Amino acid sequence: MGAQAVKKYFTPKWEEFSSHGDLEDVLEASLASAIRASTLQMKVLGEFRTRMQEQKKLAAQASKADKEHQQALEGLRAALESARAAYEQMEADLKESDSNLLNMTKQLDNANAAQKVAAEALEVANKEKKRLLEEAKSREEEILGLRSELAKAESSKKEAEDGKMEVETRLANVEADFVANFHNTEAYTNFADYFARVGHQEVLTALRNDYPELDVKNLEARFPPPDAEGEEDS
Repeated sequence: MGAQAVKKYFTPKWEEFSSHGDLEDVLEASLASAIRASTLQMKVLGEFRTRMQEQKKLAAQASKADKEHQQALEGLRAALESARAAYEQMEADLKESDSNLLNMTKQLDNANAAQKVAAEALEVANKEKKRLLEEAKSREEEILGLRSELAKAESSKKEAEDGKMEVETRLANVEADFVANFHNTEAYTNFADYFARVGHQEVLTALRNDYPELDVKNLEARFPPPDAEGEEDS
């Protein structure tokens, strides 16, 4: 029997067909049903294998995805831990930054106070500088006046020195003339008498100056000058 016969006698309800068919028809129908069942079984088995392969692929993909998910989860946990540590470090840095900002604010306040003090000191220094400049100008004028007076004094000094030199020259000439003509004076008798009288007078004069409480008149009476002794002897 061919495929058409198998197809002819294969019906879903072959039991009904067997009730009014002959043995040959029943055998043909049973064989056709078995062939069709085997074909369906092979088809179902093929589909099952295909689905199993797809399920294995899906399972492998799911396993791979789960592994990747676990890796991603571990990476996410590590990133979260790193982010938490970074956040804690950021909080610590922020606290330190706040502390530094507070210190900088204090330093800025101190700097402003120091700048104010420096400005006041600069103002005082400028006033003092102005006063010193005025005083220096006054001193300079005074120095110029003193220099002018000094120049006049030096000029007067030069004139005085010139006059002194002239007087000294005249005095030297007088002394030289006196020495040259000393033997012609009335006071000269001889050198011994002259120097004795001069020495006597110098001693008495020195006693009067150095010992004012001393009675020099008694000494003069006790030690008369040489010329007085000569007069008494005569």
